Amino acid sequence: MTRLSPFKRLPRDEAGTSGIEFALTAPFVILLFLGGVTLYDLMRSYNKIVESNGIVADIVARQMTMDDAIFTKTYGAFANLQADKTMPNALRVTSVVWKDGKYTVDWTRKAGTTALLPEQKLDSTTLPAIPAGDSVIFVEGITQYTAIASIFGLGTVTYSETAFTRPRFTSSVKGL
Repeated sequence: MTRLSPFKRLPRDEAGTSGIEFALTAPFVILLFLGGVTLYDLMRSYNKIVESNGIVADIVARQMTMDDAIFTKTYGAFANLQADKTMPNALRVTSVVWKDGKYTVDWTRKAGTTALLPEQKLDSTTLPAIPAGDSVIFVEGITQYTAIASIFGLGTVTYSETAFTRPRFTSSVKGL
């Protein structure tokens, strides 16, 4: 019986190949999984700001008047709907009327970390066409969110979203 040298047996020996294949592919599979989870997490948090802006617009549109007590409760609902309640957020609700051929602010309310809110832009790129004397409720919400995979360098993301709606029971919601 002839013994082969270890160097001649090595190319024929298949023991341990599945372990090596696993070691080579596992990091890619894990990164793909974490990427999918992170993408889902970011989309879910973005959908929360879109949903909460729509809910705030609907709440305000059902009011006849907007005072500080109603707005405080409305901001509370907005803040509770965010994906991460510990991160800063801000809300601005504005009643906009079409008067003298231009958009005019009837009243506005802000709450939260208002420094996050950008300068308000009221023109045809942000608002719909409305008849003279009518109004729309313009809601601007902004929040920050830190994704699950922030350990990989994806830091805090800031989401800013707008919504608008017409008042339901009157031509304009009166501000007090």
